[in-house]
Amino acid sequence: MSVAAERLPEAIVCAAIEWQMRLRDHAGGEVHEQLQEWLGRDARHRLAWQRLQQMGGLFQASQLPDAAYTIPLLRRAEADLGRRRTLKLLGFGLVAGGATLLVTQTSPTWRADFATATGERRRISLGAAAEVVLNTGSALDVEGQELILRAGEALVEGADWHARCRFATCQGRDASVLLRERDDYSEIRVQRGEVLVSTATGQLRLRVGDGVGVSAAGTTTLGQGSIDPFAWARGLLVVSDIRLADFLAEAGRYRKGWLGCDAAVADLHLSGVFRLDEPEVMLRNITHLLPVRIVERTRWWVRVMPVA
Repeated sequence: MSVAAERLPEAIVCAAIEWQMRLRDHAGGEVHEQLQEWLGRDARHRLAWQRLQQMGGLFQASQLPDAAYTIPLLRRAEADLGRRRTLKLLGFGLVAGGATLLVTQTSPTWRADFATATGERRRISLGAAAEVVLNTGSALDVEGQELILRAGEALVEGADWHARCRFATCQGRDASVLLRERDDYSEIRVQRGEVLVSTATGQLRLRVGDGVGVSAAGTTTLGQGSIDPFAWARGLLVVSDIRLADFLAEAGRYRKGWLGCDAAVADLHLSGVFRLDEPEVMLRNITHLLPVRIVERTRWWVRVMPVA
Protein backbone atom coordinates (compact mmCIF):
# COMPACT_ATOMS: atom_id res chain seq x y z
CA MET A 1 0.00 0.00 0.00
CA SER A 2 1.39 3.42 -0.93
CA VAL A 3 1.82 6.08 1.74
CA ALA A 4 -0.77 8.26 0.00
CA ALA A 5 -3.38 5.49 0.22
CA GLU A 6 -2.53 4.46 3.77
CA ARG A 7 -5.33 4.26 6.30
CA LEU A 8 -4.17 6.25 9.29
CA PRO A 9 -4.62 5.28 12.94
CA GLU A 10 -7.39 7.24 14.64
CA ALA A 11 -4.95 8.54 17.26
CA ILE A 12 -2.87 10.25 14.57
CA VAL A 13 -5.92 11.72 12.85
CA CYS A 14 -7.19 13.08 16.17
CA ALA A 15 -3.76 14.54 16.95
CA ALA A 16 -3.81 16.40 13.63
CA ILE A 17 -7.24 17.81 14.51
CA GLU A 18 -5.86 18.91 17.86
CA TRP A 19 -2.99 20.77 16.17
CA GLN A 20 -5.46 22.51 13.84
CA MET A 21 -7.41 23.73 16.87
CA ARG A 22 -4.27 24.89 18.63
CA LEU A 23 -3.38 26.98 15.61
CA ARG A 24 -6.81 28.57 15.72
CA ASP A 25 -6.42 29.56 19.36
CA HIS A 26 -2.71 30.40 19.33
CA ALA A 27 -1.28 31.45 16.00
CA GLY A 28 2.13 32.41 17.42
CA GLY A 29 5.49 31.16 16.22
CA GLU A 30 5.94 28.78 19.16
CA VAL A 31 2.90 26.72 18.21
CA HIS A 32 4.07 26.59 14.58
CA GLU A 33 7.47 25.36 15.70
CA GLN A 34 5.88 22.66 17.86
CA LEU A 35 3.69 21.62 14.95
CA GLN A 36 6.71 21.32 12.65
CA GLU A 37 8.46 19.17 15.24
CA TRP A 38 5.41 16.87 15.43
CA LEU A 39 5.19 16.67 11.64
CA GLY A 40 8.84 15.70 11.43
CA ARG A 41 8.49 12.74 13.78
CA ASP A 42 6.55 10.47 11.45
CA ALA A 43 5.54 10.43 7.79
CA ARG A 44 2.03 9.51 8.90
CA HIS A 45 1.83 12.75 10.87
CA ARG A 46 2.56 14.71 7.70
CA LEU A 47 0.01 12.65 5.77
CA ALA A 48 -2.69 13.24 8.38
CA TRP A 49 -1.97 16.97 8.34
CA GLN A 50 -2.09 17.06 4.54
CA ARG A 51 -5.43 15.28 4.47
CA LEU A 52 -6.86 17.57 7.13
CA GLN A 53 -5.86 20.64 5.13
CA GLN A 54 -7.47 19.14 2.02
CA MET A 55 -10.64 18.62 4.01
CA GLY A 56 -10.48 22.32 4.83
CA GLY A 57 -10.25 23.06 1.12
CA LEU A 58 -13.43 21.10 0.51
CA PHE A 59 -15.35 23.76 2.39
CA GLN A 60 -13.81 26.63 0.41
CA ALA A 61 -12.83 28.45 3.55
CA SER A 62 -9.55 29.59 5.03
CA GLN A 63 -10.00 27.14 7.88
CA LEU A 64 -12.16 24.19 8.75
CA PRO A 65 -15.74 24.79 9.88
CA ASP A 66 -16.82 24.46 13.48
CA ALA A 67 -15.46 21.43 15.33
CA ALA A 68 -18.99 20.10 15.63
CA TYR A 69 -18.74 19.38 11.91
CA THR A 70 -15.01 18.90 11.41
CA ILE A 71 -14.36 16.10 13.88
CA PRO A 72 -17.23 13.75 13.03
CA LEU A 73 -16.80 14.33 9.30
CA LEU A 74 -13.09 13.63 9.24
CA ARG A 75 -13.42 10.57 11.45
CA ARG A 76 -16.27 9.22 9.36
CA ALA A 77 -14.29 9.71 6.15
CA GLU A 78 -11.36 7.90 7.82
CA ALA A 79 -9.15 10.70 6.55
CA ASP A 80 -9.43 9.47 2.95
CA LEU A 81 -7.94 11.59 0.19
CA GLY A 82 -9.96 12.75 -2.80
CA ARG A 83 -12.78 15.27 -3.09
CA ARG A 84 -15.27 12.96 -4.73
CA ARG A 85 -14.53 9.95 -2.53
CA THR A 86 -14.68 12.01 0.64
CA LEU A 87 -17.96 13.66 -0.31
CA LYS A 88 -19.44 10.31 -1.24
CA LEU A 89 -18.42 8.88 2.12
CA LEU A 90 -19.71 11.84 4.06
CA GLY A 91 -22.93 12.35 2.13
CA PHE A 92 -22.47 16.12 2.27
CA GLY A 93 -22.27 18.88 -0.32
CA LEU A 94 -20.95 22.44 -0.28
CA VAL A 95 -22.46 25.87 -0.26
CA ALA A 96 -20.52 27.95 -2.74
CA GLY A 97 -18.28 30.57 -1.18
CA GLY A 98 -18.66 29.45 2.44
CA ALA A 99 -18.10 26.78 5.01
CA THR A 100 -21.76 25.98 5.59
CA LEU A 101 -22.78 22.37 5.03
CA LEU A 102 -26.02 21.11 3.61
CA VAL A 103 -27.29 17.63 2.97
CA THR A 104 -27.25 16.67 -0.72
CA GLN A 105 -27.70 12.93 -0.44
CA THR A 106 -28.93 10.65 2.28
CA SER A 107 -26.46 8.63 4.30
CA PRO A 108 -27.14 4.92 4.97
CA THR A 109 -28.00 5.78 8.59
CA TRP A 110 -30.64 8.32 7.60
CA ARG A 111 -32.15 5.95 5.01
CA ALA A 112 -32.58 3.16 7.54
CA ASP A 113 -35.96 2.14 8.93
CA PHE A 114 -34.68 2.78 12.44
CA ALA A 115 -31.67 4.88 13.48
CA THR A 116 -30.15 6.52 16.53
CA ALA A 117 -28.11 9.68 16.90
CA THR A 118 -24.90 10.02 18.89
CA GLY A 119 -25.62 9.23 22.54
CA GLU A 120 -29.12 7.93 21.82
CA ARG A 121 -30.41 4.43 22.56
CA ARG A 122 -33.72 3.19 21.24
CA ARG A 123 -35.90 0.17 21.99
CA ILE A 124 -37.92 -1.15 19.05
CA SER A 125 -40.72 -3.69 19.32
CA LEU A 126 -41.25 -5.81 16.21
CA GLY A 127 -44.23 -7.76 17.44
CA ALA A 128 -44.13 -11.10 19.20
CA ALA A 129 -41.15 -12.36 17.21
CA ALA A 130 -38.44 -9.92 18.25
CA GLU A 131 -37.42 -6.80 20.11
CA VAL A 132 -34.34 -4.73 19.30
CA VAL A 133 -32.35 -2.22 21.31
CA LEU A 134 -30.24 0.09 19.12
CA ASN A 135 -27.11 1.61 20.60
CA THR A 136 -25.62 5.02 19.83
CA GLY A 137 -25.07 5.92 16.16
CA SER A 138 -26.75 2.79 14.81
CA ALA A 139 -29.03 1.93 11.91
CA LEU A 140 -31.35 -1.01 11.30
CA ASP A 141 -33.53 -2.07 8.39
CA VAL A 142 -36.39 -4.55 8.45
CA GLU A 143 -36.98 -6.55 5.27
CA GLY A 144 -39.81 -9.02 5.69
CA GLN A 145 -38.84 -11.28 8.58
CA GLU A 146 -35.14 -10.30 8.48
CA LEU A 147 -33.41 -7.62 10.54
CA ILE A 148 -30.40 -5.98 8.87
CA LEU A 149 -27.86 -4.07 10.94
CA ARG A 150 -26.48 -1.37 8.66
CA ALA A 151 -24.24 0.39 11.17
CA GLY A 152 -23.44 0.51 14.86
CA GLU A 153 -24.73 -1.97 17.40
CA ALA A 154 -27.95 -3.78 18.27
CA LEU A 155 -29.20 -6.21 20.88
CA VAL A 156 -31.73 -8.56 19.28
CA GLU A 157 -33.92 -10.78 21.41
CA GLY A 158 -37.14 -12.70 21.00
CA ALA A 159 -38.92 -15.94 20.26
CA ASP A 160 -38.01 -16.33 16.59
CA TRP A 161 -35.86 -13.96 14.59
CA HIS A 162 -33.37 -13.69 11.72
CA ALA A 163 -30.71 -10.96 11.70
CA ARG A 164 -27.99 -10.05 9.24
CA CYS A 165 -24.82 -8.00 9.67
CA ARG A 166 -21.98 -7.29 7.26
CA PHE A 167 -20.24 -10.67 7.41
CA ALA A 168 -22.82 -13.08 8.84
CA THR A 169 -26.45 -13.96 9.37
CA CYS A 170 -27.89 -15.15 12.68
CA GLN A 171 -30.96 -17.14 13.60
CA GLY A 172 -32.28 -17.47 17.12
CA ARG A 173 -35.22 -18.92 19.00
CA ASP A 174 -35.84 -17.70 22.52
CA ALA A 175 -32.40 -16.13 22.31
CA SER A 176 -30.67 -12.80 22.75
CA VAL A 177 -27.66 -11.75 20.67
CA LEU A 178 -25.47 -8.69 20.37
CA LEU A 179 -24.42 -7.53 16.89
CA ARG A 180 -21.81 -4.81 16.46
CA GLU A 181 -20.17 -3.57 13.29
CA ARG A 182 -16.47 -2.88 13.83
CA ASP A 183 -14.16 -1.32 11.24
CA ASP A 184 -13.05 -4.64 9.74
CA TYR A 185 -15.35 -7.27 11.22
CA SER A 186 -18.76 -8.00 12.68
CA GLU A 187 -18.89 -8.84 16.39
CA ILE A 188 -21.47 -11.39 17.54
CA ARG A 189 -22.07 -12.31 21.21
CA VAL A 190 -24.79 -14.46 22.76
CA GLN A 191 -26.45 -13.22 25.94
CA ARG A 192 -29.20 -15.82 26.20
CA GLY A 193 -30.19 -19.02 24.42
CA GLU A 194 -28.55 -20.48 21.35
CA VAL A 195 -27.82 -18.79 18.02
CA LEU A 196 -26.99 -20.30 14.63
CA VAL A 197 -24.44 -18.13 12.80
CA SER A 198 -23.91 -18.53 9.06
CA THR A 199 -20.78 -17.10 7.41
CA ALA A 200 -19.13 -17.35 4.01
CA THR A 201 -17.15 -20.37 5.24
CA GLY A 202 -19.87 -22.32 7.03
CA GLN A 203 -22.09 -22.43 10.08
CA LEU A 204 -21.44 -22.45 13.82
CA ARG A 205 -23.68 -22.64 16.84
CA LEU A 206 -23.07 -20.17 19.65
CA ARG A 207 -24.32 -20.50 23.21
CA VAL A 208 -24.51 -18.20 26.22
CA GLY A 209 -21.22 -16.39 26.75
CA ASP A 210 -19.82 -17.21 23.31
CA GLY A 211 -18.50 -14.45 21.08
CA VAL A 212 -16.98 -14.36 17.60
CA GLY A 213 -15.61 -11.81 15.20
CA VAL A 214 -16.47 -12.50 11.57
CA SER A 215 -14.60 -10.84 8.71
CA ALA A 216 -13.77 -11.45 5.07
CA ALA A 217 -10.74 -13.41 6.30
CA GLY A 218 -12.68 -15.80 8.51
CA THR A 219 -13.96 -16.24 12.07
CA THR A 220 -12.14 -15.51 15.34
CA THR A 221 -13.19 -16.44 18.86
CA LEU A 222 -13.59 -13.39 21.10
CA GLY A 223 -12.75 -13.40 24.79
CA GLN A 224 -14.69 -11.61 27.49
CA GLY A 225 -12.62 -8.42 27.24
CA SER A 226 -12.48 -5.46 29.59
CA ILE A 227 -15.91 -4.04 28.65
CA ASP A 228 -19.24 -5.64 29.53
CA PRO A 229 -20.68 -5.90 26.00
CA PHE A 230 -24.31 -5.93 27.16
CA ALA A 231 -24.28 -3.21 29.83
CA TRP A 232 -25.01 -0.35 27.40
CA ALA A 233 -28.54 -1.72 26.91
CA ARG A 234 -29.07 -0.92 30.62
CA GLY A 235 -27.61 2.56 30.17
CA LEU A 236 -24.25 1.64 31.68
CA LEU A 237 -20.62 1.43 30.67
CA VAL A 238 -19.10 -1.30 32.85
CA VAL A 239 -15.34 -1.78 32.58
CA SER A 240 -12.73 -3.91 34.34
CA ASP A 241 -9.03 -3.13 34.26
CA ILE A 242 -9.29 -1.25 30.98
CA ARG A 243 -6.65 1.06 29.47
CA LEU A 244 -7.67 4.69 29.73
CA ALA A 245 -7.20 5.18 25.97
CA ASP A 246 -9.55 2.26 25.26
CA PHE A 247 -12.06 3.50 27.82
CA LEU A 248 -12.17 6.93 26.19
CA ALA A 249 -12.56 5.42 22.74
CA GLU A 250 -15.64 3.57 23.96
CA ALA A 251 -17.02 6.50 25.98
CA GLY A 252 -16.49 8.77 22.98
CA ARG A 253 -19.15 6.87 21.06
CA TYR A 254 -21.78 8.42 23.32
CA ARG A 255 -20.85 12.10 22.99
CA LYS A 256 -20.35 14.50 20.11
CA GLY A 257 -16.91 15.80 19.27
CA TRP A 258 -13.47 14.42 20.02
CA LEU A 259 -12.46 12.72 23.25
CA GLY A 260 -8.89 11.54 23.75
CA CYS A 261 -5.92 11.52 26.07
CA ASP A 262 -2.27 12.41 26.32
CA ALA A 263 0.13 9.55 25.59
CA ALA A 264 1.51 9.88 29.13
CA VAL A 265 -1.75 8.59 30.62
CA ALA A 266 -3.00 6.33 27.82
CA ASP A 267 -1.84 3.14 29.55
CA LEU A 268 -3.32 3.86 32.96
CA HIS A 269 -5.97 1.30 33.92
CA LEU A 270 -9.34 1.75 35.59
CA SER A 271 -12.43 -0.21 36.58
CA GLY A 272 -15.91 1.01 37.34
CA VAL A 273 -19.56 1.46 36.43
CA PHE A 274 -20.51 4.64 34.56
CA ARG A 275 -23.87 6.02 33.46
CA LEU A 276 -24.01 6.66 29.71
CA ASP A 277 -26.66 9.37 30.08
CA GLU A 278 -24.27 11.48 32.17
CA PRO A 279 -21.16 11.83 29.96
CA GLU A 280 -19.83 14.88 31.78
CA VAL A 281 -20.17 13.17 35.16
CA MET A 282 -18.41 10.17 33.65
CA LEU A 283 -15.41 12.32 32.75
CA ARG A 284 -15.31 13.97 36.16
CA ASN A 285 -15.34 10.56 37.82
CA ILE A 286 -12.16 9.62 35.96
CA THR A 287 -10.31 12.35 37.83
CA HIS A 288 -11.25 10.66 41.12
CA LEU A 289 -9.99 7.30 39.95
CA LEU A 290 -6.78 8.30 38.21
CA PRO A 291 -4.14 11.06 38.50
CA VAL A 292 -5.53 12.95 35.51
CA ARG A 293 -7.24 16.22 34.69
CA ILE A 294 -9.75 17.17 32.01
CA VAL A 295 -8.88 19.87 29.45
CA GLU A 296 -11.74 21.29 27.38
CA ARG A 297 -10.77 23.69 24.59
CA THR A 298 -14.34 23.71 23.26
CA ARG A 299 -17.45 21.68 24.10
CA TRP A 300 -16.48 19.46 21.16
CA TRP A 301 -12.82 18.88 22.10
CA VAL A 302 -11.90 17.16 25.36
CA ARG A 303 -8.52 15.76 26.29
CA VAL A 304 -7.48 13.86 29.42
CA MET A 305 -4.06 14.98 30.64
CA PRO A 306 -1.74 14.01 33.48
CA VAL A 307 -2.06 16.00 36.66
CA ALA A 308 0.38 18.90 36.46
